[in-house]
Amino acid sequence: MDALRRNGSLSRVEIARLSGLTPQAIRNIVDDLLQTNLIRETGRRKGFRGQPQINIEINPDGGYSLGFHAEAGILHHVAANLGGQIVYEGKSLPIPRSKADMLETIAEIDAKSQHELKGLMRLGVGAVFSRPASSKWFIHEQSPEEFAAQSQALAGYFDEEIVFENDANAAALAESMFGLVRAGGNFVYIFVGEGVGGGIVDAGEPVRGVRGNAGEFGHILIDPNGEKCHCGNNGCLHGYLSIGGLRRKYKDVSLEPSSVPDEWINSAASALGRALVSLENILDPERVIVGGTAPEWLLAEIVSRLARQDFPSVRSELAEQRLEISKLGSRSALLGAAALSLLNVTNPSLAKLTKQSFSLDDIVATPRVNANVKSS
Repeated sequence: MDALRRNGSLSRVEIARLSGLTPQAIRNIVDDLLQTNLIRETGRRKGFRGQPQINIEINPDGGYSLGFHAEAGILHHVAANLGGQIVYEGKSLPIPRSKADMLETIAEIDAKSQHELKGLMRLGVGAVFSRPASSKWFIHEQSPEEFAAQSQALAGYFDEEIVFENDANAAALAESMFGLVRAGGNFVYIFVGEGVGGGIVDAGEPVRGVRGNAGEFGHILIDPNGEKCHCGNNGCLHGYLSIGGLRRKYKDVSLEPSSVPDEWINSAASALGRALVSLENILDPERVIVGGTAPEWLLAEIVSRLARQDFPSVRSELAEQRLEISKLGSRSALLGAAALSLLNVTNPSLAKLTKQSFSLDDIVATPRVNANVKSS
């Protein structure tokens, strides 16, 4: 499945060569996948000597994934098919505060999406949140109890169907399916929204860390004499670059170009430049992408001003663009939520083979030994 997702269309012989499996093994696997409707044959190739090979590709109608993104009190949801195309987008709703009301809202969304997508098999559900895993850090005023009730309602309703992730990792994964890095690869993703986070992707696989918090770039220290951050340190990138930080400093600001002060944009660009140096020197990524729920015009302006300043690193003299802006816009985390289950189906993964995932216990910060590993 991963070979087909990366290459589009292949013959059985080519899949065997790419995977390293025997032709007989590939014939058996392809037959199974054809029966489950996850792939389809597209006809024989023409213009080649000998018996023409039959082309095989992922069947977009083989199933879909439902994705949820909870941010700033709003629950967004979208569905993508196996080909990575958006096939349904529902109305965004205020997040209910109680578990009972949350269950009722989820049931309504589930019924509506299944009605709209009748005939398609659901392959899974993804849910992403704007906060670190296994942490008591809360950017918004929402209480930990409310958050636990909402996330537990999702987990209880969808049971083993659902996969949880933080919004920054999800947005990074969305780049692998819908965005700039569709063929996988090695990149760093900087997520700018109400907070600042990030994702580290190596060969198409997210680097999660022990508790799922690798990529918390918002807490790179920019100025030890800066303002106190909710994490307990002073002068974190979060305070200089996040939309939440902007709103705290300028109470009546909107996200229109005429409303955001030049002073803040210059400060954000300078802080991002300092953080970029550390990321490039430590990780030496193939590319660095910036995106998130912040307006695209604002990201473009920050990147433009950063480019005028001198922040040397091991990557700063590369011929290619040093910092790219995601083309997915403010829906990147939501698209990532839908991509979670699709990538789970199509990506070979050591974590998957060892039953490793980001569990609900990680989300609600319940103490647990080796919380990322589920028993088989």
